[in-house]
Amino acid sequence: MTDGHPDLAGYREGLAAGELRAQRCGGCARMCWPPRPACPRCGCPDTSWERLPDAGELFTWTVVAHTRLAGFQDAVPYPVGMIALPGAGIRMIGRIAAPAAELAIGMPVRWTFAGSPAGGRRPVWTPAPAGREESR
Repeated sequence: MTDGHPDLAGYREGLAAGELRAQRCGGCARMCWPPRPACPRCGCPDTSWERLPDAGELFTWTVVAHTRLAGFQDAVPYPVGMIALPGAGIRMIGRIAAPAAELAIGMPVRWTFAGSPAGGRRPVWTPAPAGREESR
């Protein structure tokens, strides 16, 4: 994963290392997602990339029924969710690798790699047993 916006370089490096990462502000210590050149709270440009928890909680979700994204037309419908990451104070949006009928707000989820309809491997969220806190 070498393409994309330079603000995502630390995120892509984390994925290559098998980690999900976000920025932490060097000024106020807030976790920042999506990445940006400076902290949205205090404006400090000093940020570093930190590993995020592997598990989170499904905050909300929807089903993508139509798309123009290359490679994804044959994958619809598929669920996309907003995942709350405990301790990090951020939420991330991502594809959920489970049938919509099995999803419930508040359910525990974990991220893993899966093949992408557009090619390559991308992080996706999957349902996880409650209380399971394994590290990669």
